Amino acid sequence: MVRGNDTPRSERKSSQAERKPSRAERKAELEATIEQQRLDLLVASRRWQSASLKIDAGWQTLAPYRKPALIAAGLAALPLLRHPGRLTRWGRKLVVTALAAQRVRRLLTR
Repeated sequence: MVRGNDTPRSERKSSQAERKPSRAERKAELEATIEQQRLDLLVASRRWQSASLKIDAGWQTLAPYRKPALIAAGLAALPLLRHPGRLTRWGRKLVVTALAAQRVRRLLTR
């Protein structure tokens, strides 16, 4: 005959020895995990900040020229919008010039 609880008594005793942690213990464990995660975030943010110093410095150098560059781009876009063929022609010239410069650089470095 099989009883409702079919685990042997020896196993039941060992499972009782491996009791669940109390609420206070679990809370302390979670708080320790959160504290470690906060420290990891702090270290990662400092590492990120030091890695992006050069980029930030470059952006701060270019930032004052943002408005004049936007105005110049807008003024340059007006004639190009009226005559879109010019844009494609200049685009082709730009690509050909860039490829030629790249080939010249390769020839000179060999």
